Amino acid sequence: MLAGFPEELLDQATSLVTGKQNQANLRRAVSSGYYALFHLLIRDTIVHWSNPAHHPRLARTFEHRSMKTASASMLNRLATEPGNFLPAELAVRDKLRLVAQGLVDLQQARHRADYDTEEPLDAADALLRVEQAIDAFYTWQEIKDESISQDYLYSLLFRDRAF
Repeated sequence: MLAGFPEELLDQATSLVTGKQNQANLRRAVSSGYYALFHLLIRDTIVHWSNPAHHPRLARTFEHRSMKTASASMLNRLATEPGNFLPAELAVRDKLRLVAQGLVDLQQARHRADYDTEEPLDAADALLRVEQAIDAFYTWQEIKDESISQDYLYSLLFRDRAF
């Protein structure tokens, strides 16, 4: 995977949503925001694979539907897992919830932006989705090395979603 590609997609989303307000730009902005988060999570998963020559092939094994399902499972885990968590652990869990919910929401928004062209996409909604991508993107940077975040990455790749 190209270094910096997720960041370039996020920049593209921002440029498109703040530029000329037409349907093509707004729809591409939503799509680029989703793909920025999608590729960021893939990159942060495959970096743990010891042979860099395998990274491009490994990156192509990720599936949108599986990643959405894994994100929904993580959201369920975060909502129902019993435990007495320290404040720092609760903060990480809240941030992971923002990332996982972001992937779910942004994937749905991308589908609407790319395929539901009968209704115009509202500029405010497009901006909201790009802001959601930005929040998830940078929140992920804060928590990506946490144990529960690593569990999340594992679940994005492997069908065995047990934590």
